[in-house]
Amino acid sequence: MWGDATELRNQQKIVDAFMAANPNITVKVTASDWDSYWDKLQVGLAGGDAPDVFLMDGPLFPDYQTRDQLLDLSPYIARDGFDTGQLVDLAVEDFTAPDGHLYGLPRDLNTIALFYNKTMFDAAGVPYPDATWDWARLVEVATKLTKSDAGAVPQWGFYTETSDMENYWSSLVWQAGGDILSPDKKTVVIDTDQAAAGIQFLQDLIYTHKVMPQPVAGGTGDAFENGQAAMEANGSWLVPTHEAAGIDFGVAPLPKGPAGQATSVNPSGVVVYKGTRSPDAAWEFVKCYTGPELQAMIASLKASMPANKQVLAEQYATSFDGGRTFADALSYAHLKPSFTGYNEFSGMLQEELDTKVFNDRQLSAKAALDEVTPKLQQLLGQ
Repeated sequence: MWGDATELRNQQKIVDAFMAANPNITVKVTASDWDSYWDKLQVGLAGGDAPDVFLMDGPLFPDYQTRDQLLDLSPYIARDGFDTGQLVDLAVEDFTAPDGHLYGLPRDLNTIALFYNKTMFDAAGVPYPDATWDWARLVEVATKLTKSDAGAVPQWGFYTETSDMENYWSSLVWQAGGDILSPDKKTVVIDTDQAAAGIQFLQDLIYTHKVMPQPVAGGTGDAFENGQAAMEANGSWLVPTHEAAGIDFGVAPLPKGPAGQATSVNPSGVVVYKGTRSPDAAWEFVKCYTGPELQAMIASLKASMPANKQVLAEQYATSFDGGRTFADALSYAHLKPSFTGYNEFSGMLQEELDTKVFNDRQLSAKAALDEVTPKLQQLLGQ
């Protein structure tokens, strides 16, 4: 799995609970940071010595499934009568191959919403964000909550991370009526006027409305977490981080765009190495990992949303202020794009946006997307 020392300790507790219930199976957990994880996994797969069970990010799933490296779980699901309907439908979809077979089961997922600092809103006498908000209202309130002092800005009205589509900008594309790829994933459509309008809105928050700090290469930390921003569009994984920072925060749906409401959802799942020498034990672990008992332990961490529908609706959604907002966002969520070659594609697209749209305003969103789209289309092989 990927994760830091805290994540490892948390997941070890879940594994310990599994082994207590299944004393004939021993599970050893290893964790690496995100970049090292994928490097080590590739080495293990190339040498025929991969972990029996390993975590898989939804967008990268097609790359591994099409390389014939993952065990087809459909026969095990059928044999045991495992009900995949107990899991979030979009998350199951993300681990389903074109042939309709499941090569993984979702462990957890994350949606994007609007965090807001109640203390800053109260001090300004501004009502908290709610489901009626749209882009114009976001700009209006963020302008009120941005404070400047002799050229410095001790408090920004808004903050988000611009360096990954998941944090906010893909949601803006969908809210504007655009998309990144066509439904068959063969055509790049992010250069349409609608898609460009979503990304332009984010650029305008930085350079036109000046309610959001200009991104800096390498990053300077989360302005909301550091008490320097009144609002943040970001993922449900930040709940424990913001709690630990001592922020009195609430969570509201992302403001609506011209085409309505939209957010991003990105599941992670557990998959089994096709070359495992213990397929039955591996399947038993995967099956239990997505069951209500172990999913309840995931929910209690609040670091991600459990993939089990019942646990998500009953435990996670009621466990903190904002839990239901994240859970309800699934009703209007779009899956983060998932296709073969995602890493190279997203890297090229993000580099264009970072250098020419977000970190520096060299080009309008439409001009930058017009420039990069032919190159992205070549990557898709069309």
